Amino acid sequence: MNTTYTTQGHTDIHPRVVLSVVRRPSFTVAALQGDLDLVTAPALRDGLLALLHPGQRMLVLDLSQLWFCDAAGISALISVWHRALALGVSMRLASPRSHVARILVDAVLEHGLRTYSTLPRALQQPLPPALEPAAV
Repeated sequence: MNTTYTTQGHTDIHPRVVLSVVRRPSFTVAALQGDLDLVTAPALRDGLLALLHPGQRMLVLDLSQLWFCDAAGISALISVWHRALALGVSMRLASPRSHVARILVDAVLEHGLRTYSTLPRALQQPLPPALEPAAV
């Protein structure tokens, strides 16, 4: 299932952030494109929260087309991450551009929220033991 969400921003240069979603049985990938800022963060947070559900194993955010992220954007990501943790969902960030990666490091997210250099690497890494299905 593929879904696209669009939120309106406040500038003519980057008027929105687009969230494109691909769902598979074992994971969901949400690709962010545009700016994640004070104006777009609330709607994007709500869109990402709507993707989370009990029993889901992994949510990967593809940040390769995210051009800008401010404190409101970081706050939105943290909010989604906390909800994912509460539901037992492994949330990962993939392919952040260099300036977005610096913001993530400065916010100390890398200590708990995993960041991977590429989308394939994020998808290939095993789930933490607490999220692996129990042996039968």
